[in-house]
Amino acid sequence: MKKMTGKVSAGRQNYLSFMFIPHKSGNVRTIRISNYRTTLLTATAIMLVALLMLTGYTISVVKQNKTLKELHAKELQEIMDEKLRLEEFIANQTQQLVEGNELISAAASTKTLSDDIVNEIKSKYEEMVVSYVDKNVSTIKTISRGGSKEKSFKESLADLRALIETVESAKLAEDDLSSKIAKKQTELTNYLNSLPTYWPIDSMESPASGFGRRLHPIYKKYLTHEGIDIGSKLGSPIYAAGAGKVILAGWNGGYGKCVVIEHGNGFKSVYGHLSAINVKVGDWVKKGQQIAKMGNTGTSTSAHLHFEVRINDVPVNPLEYLEKR
Repeated sequence: MKKMTGKVSAGRQNYLSFMFIPHKSGNVRTIRISNYRTTLLTATAIMLVALLMLTGYTISVVKQNKTLKELHAKELQEIMDEKLRLEEFIANQTQQLVEGNELISAAASTKTLSDDIVNEIKSKYEEMVVSYVDKNVSTIKTISRGGSKEKSFKESLADLRALIETVESAKLAEDDLSSKIAKKQTELTNYLNSLPTYWPIDSMESPASGFGRRLHPIYKKYLTHEGIDIGSKLGSPIYAAGAGKVILAGWNGGYGKCVVIEHGNGFKSVYGHLSAINVKVGDWVKKGQQIAKMGNTGTSTSAHLHFEVRINDVPVNPLEYLEKR
């Protein structure tokens, strides 16, 4: 039997065929789609599916962003409403303090009430003043330690001073030293004095080197500067930025001769590169009291004071706390 040989025609094309076969009678119909058309249809279908998926995802993201914006706007409105309520509460409380003070003073001066009733009213009045102070000072302390983004430290400092003035005006007598109001005023004043706000040198010049990353003058590489460098006069006096207890007074590595004061409520202040120290560990110092003299000890290139403020041992920018005199 002869072996059949032949050539495949070069013009032959591949097709995709669909056959339609009737159930009973009729001709079988065949639809043929050329290969390139099949590829085109497939690509078109894939692009349509991808477009539908992208459209769906875009609509979902837009809807989610809209929901987040509405939620943020609602939260912001709630914060503003709460702020208004707090301001109204403080205003009402202040007015009550003033009216209560006038009422008690009038009653005591006219002798229209018995001593027992006057004392009872005074006691209730004092409790109201103390409650008012405690509610406000807790917020002030939180802000002072950086626990709020609504106000800065110096804004809370102004609130504290205003609160002390309110308590002073709430006292029933100028020579009052033993009432709850007087004791609360003393407590607030002591807290104010303990805050490290007193500019620690006599010169009011701006810092020669600020807080943050800088090129170290000795190590010649960028390091975090945890305080500020102020002053330049060798031997000039250094003062305590706030009242507190001395917990370090002596040599402290790169700080050279150094003093560290603990002020309470998480605050500490650090004084470095000193030439002389006038206090010892365990001493209690007052705000503005001289504690040392400016020097050039430790890793220092010239006479100046390296000053730090720390909250819970974390350095913060001292310029946000110090007030120039």
